[in-house]
Amino acid sequence: MSDADVPHEERDAMVRASLAAHGDTGVTPRHTLFYFYGDGAHDDLNEVARRAGFLTRGQDDCTILETTMAVDEASFAAVSTMMQSWAAAFQLDYDGWECAVVTN
Repeated sequence: MSDADVPHEERDAMVRASLAAHGDTGVTPRHTLFYFYGDGAHDDLNEVARRAGFLTRGQDDCTILETTMAVDEASFAAVSTMMQSWAAAFQLDYDGWECAVVTN
């Protein structure tokens, strides 16, 4: 099974499990990146994302959205859903997210 076959909710949980293994609860805001690929409407994604407060970068068939946020399940669920809906709306592949480990 490839990553594309695993639902985003499960992939999000796997990232959080990896953070937890390093002693990170996800509640401390940190730099977080979201990845989109494909031949869809990257310019439109960039516009909507900027209006929502994200920094955007990328080229050709890749867009990376950046923000500072908590990544615990309660804080992150709505953002994950939004990323999936943006991918569908702009005909892009949402490849997931990454962030730094933050321990207190």
